[in-house]
Amino acid sequence: MIIKYYSKSKLVLMCILGIVASTENIVMAYMTGTLVNIGTTGQLQKLPRFLITICLLFLIVFCAKLGYNYLKNDAIRQTNSTLRTKIFNGMLHEERAENSAGLSFLTSDFKLLETNRFGAEINITMSSCMLVLSLSYAFYINWLLTILFFVGSAVPMFVVGFFQKPLQKASDSWTDANEQYVNQTKNFLAGADSLRLYRRQQSGVVKNQQVVNQLEKALARMNLLNDNSQALVNLVAEIGTFLLPILVGIYLIVKGQTTLGALFAVVQLSNSFVNPILTIMQERNHFSTTKNIVAKIKQYLAFGEQSETAKVTDFKQIVAFSQIDLARKQQLAHGINLEVKKGQKIAVIGPSGSGKSTLFQFLLSGKFGQAAKISVDGQNYTIEQLTDLFAYASQTPVIFADNLWFNLTLGAKIPAAKVKAVCSMLQLDEIVQEKGFDYQLGENADQLSGGQLARIELARAILAKRPILLLDEINASLDRATANKIHHYLLNSDLTFIEVIHHYEANELKQYDQVIDFNDYQ
Repeated sequence: MIIKYYSKSKLVLMCILGIVASTENIVMAYMTGTLVNIGTTGQLQKLPRFLITICLLFLIVFCAKLGYNYLKNDAIRQTNSTLRTKIFNGMLHEERAENSAGLSFLTSDFKLLETNRFGAEINITMSSCMLVLSLSYAFYINWLLTILFFVGSAVPMFVVGFFQKPLQKASDSWTDANEQYVNQTKNFLAGADSLRLYRRQQSGVVKNQQVVNQLEKALARMNLLNDNSQALVNLVAEIGTFLLPILVGIYLIVKGQTTLGALFAVVQLSNSFVNPILTIMQERNHFSTTKNIVAKIKQYLAFGEQSETAKVTDFKQIVAFSQIDLARKQQLAHGINLEVKKGQKIAVIGPSGSGKSTLFQFLLSGKFGQAAKISVDGQNYTIEQLTDLFAYASQTPVIFADNLWFNLTLGAKIPAAKVKAVCSMLQLDEIVQEKGFDYQLGENADQLSGGQLARIELARAILAKRPILLLDEINASLDRATANKIHHYLLNSDLTFIEVIHHYEANELKQYDQVIDFNDYQ
């Protein structure tokens, strides 16, 4: 993933610096072998020049490490930023019901990805470089000792393979437990007022403790399995990569087939056989723990990159829906015929639960219903092609943790004069004048009334300049005087809208061009 999302020139530079930094053990081996040989042969006159060379080599390796560390962390930072942005984009394109675990994914699962995937990719690459360089120099010193150390270091690779599937299973269990914990905790915190009201906080604690226990048990199981596998690998490595080769090395020295300095150098380099291989195996285990997370990322990225169906954005005369059937768990309404003409004001009435709000959900998303025929100005379309015709305002407004301007425009470039005019029509000019468009609703939304928040969403819908407004009981949280003023503005404007209303007087329906009564479609 880092290869895909990080600057290619910086990635090449990071690899070069990483390779230079990986020669540290080679420098150590050269120093160890040379000093032992100088000590055993008594050639002290070589020592000053040797020390200058070693200091210069260590300085080069140190500077390479500093540059490599910076680029490594910069690569993880840039990859994280890019992926978080793309994943969030995918979440916004995904259906809300399917995206309930999105916050948990971005906080907990993504952090695991950062530590167990991105860092692992870099560590595997650098460990591979270290292994190749160390082997090359060790072969130059003594090929037989090198083969013995290398064969011994390869043994742990086979041991690690036995733990791959159990680790993956344990990781999956932890992911499921973490998702359940986050969802339940978020749910109970959202309902904290109800628990306090009935003094049942302890009941919430007991319920939460159950999922906490499950979460920690799954985490402990995964960590224990990983620790035990690592302990066994280390035991095998110590015997195969140190004890046996040392015994053979001593035998070769006795027989005069190598020097003590060469043995010391290869022993020093042996860490560069063992550690890179152990690192590669350990990071490979980390890859296993992120397999499902990577699959989820690809799913989110696909949501954000998928091409949308061509949309109808306006109409000249009429939008017609024939024989609309609405259903959730059971059928709600049947055979609704709906025709919307430019500038019309349509009222939707009927008993609670009859499907009035479901009609809006069908128009907005195509869910919970179907229509025998849908046409715009005489041309047939699918419901998915018509979603850009509608703007929506409800009795439960969606308010974003941002300033008033963003909540009104959602980032669209709209002239301030136009925004102020709509706010004035909806009795929001007082808020604008007193607090300004920079007023932060994320921190202060609770200081505004439900009616004010509802009018902010209504203003957003009007400012979106969609051809048809869907208004779902927008007067539910408004006082009578304000509701009358807003309806006077809407009914006398050139806006086209469909409004679901519950509480009304019979004479009020006469103000609408058309009334759809769900009692007629049950």
